[in-house]
Amino acid sequence: MKLNTNISLENIITIITLICSITLAFGFMQYDIDLLKEELELKADKRELISDRKLITYKLDVMMEDITEIKQILKENK
Repeated sequence: MKLNTNISLENIITIITLICSITLAFGFMQYDIDLLKEELELKADKRELISDRKLITYKLDVMMEDITEIKQILKENK
């Protein structure tokens, strides 16, 4: 059995099609990876904002307690 080793136009088109499809596949994979990275960064930013808000509310609560204690001390001194 003898193989046809001639380079034909169909073989060239097949090789170009394969190269293009592989390139597109890697491009779409990179796009999906970038989308996932962006989504994770947004979620991390949301968590930071929530923790920052909790910290601020805690500090405000502590400050309000200190203010009420100072008011009581001032009332007692009068």
